[in-house]
Amino acid sequence: MSEPYIKLKIGSDDEFSLTDKIDGLRYLGQDTASSSPQFTNTYQDLSGVDGSFFVAQSFAKRSIVEKFWLHFNSYQDFILAKQELYHIFGTRQPVRVRTDTYPLIVYYGYVTPFDISPIEPGRYDANFSITFDVPDGYRYSLYASDELADAHKDDGWEFGMNLPDGSLPAYEVSGNSFKIYNASDIAVDPYYQKHTLKITMSYSGSSMTLKNTTNGTSWAYKQSTNGKQLVLNGLNAYLDSTNVNANSDYGSIRLEPGWNDFTVDGAGGFNATFSFPFIYIS
Repeated sequence: MSEPYIKLKIGSDDEFSLTDKIDGLRYLGQDTASSSPQFTNTYQDLSGVDGSFFVAQSFAKRSIVEKFWLHFNSYQDFILAKQELYHIFGTRQPVRVRTDTYPLIVYYGYVTPFDISPIEPGRYDANFSITFDVPDGYRYSLYASDELADAHKDDGWEFGMNLPDGSLPAYEVSGNSFKIYNASDIAVDPYYQKHTLKITMSYSGSSMTLKNTTNGTSWAYKQSTNGKQLVLNGLNAYLDSTNVNANSDYGSIRLEPGWNDFTVDGAGGFNATFSFPFIYIS
């Protein structure tokens, strides 16, 4: 059995193995005490009416606990190891965490206070845990949807990511009708949930309407692109990096879990790339 590992990425720095940074540090895996998805229900009460009316469900902040063992040879080594650990996590930035349990799925967390002390006076071993607050409550695929085909050469996708058996869906599409597969546990919704969804398009014609017929969401651009690249990044539209929201209908596209059927009206030669991370709540 291979040794458990934990790899971190802070800001724009490269990903690194935490145990490579600290002599004598071992990663023991994720604590089973880590919180499950925090379902939060909102209800409305009406005067004179029995019961409560369900309004919405959201996912609240959760905490994930990672366990470690530190062996040191002297008190000075112990102090230096503690100093380096606190230095690594003292950047005030979210930390991308990836472990052997979910090698292709990551979460973004903020470190919370943690203490490191010997298991007994005079011993040269310390057993401790680091708890990460995960504000959005999600885990994400390591690679975005449009990166999976190339990433597969490095095992960029695998069993357990909700992908269809035996094949990888296409995220570079063309024509006036096509399908997009969302492997997430939940809908990818840039409007209400501020999720990441970037659609890069090109087409011929004086206008274009992109519609997800699976859920009825749509977005329209009311001018020709004159051969330039049109990007719908969340709720904002760009034409060669220039914001062109005023030329759109201010609509939005939402992707339901599983297959989504799309149509394109008013344009020919349509090509698009759908780029988004898959979202997991477990």
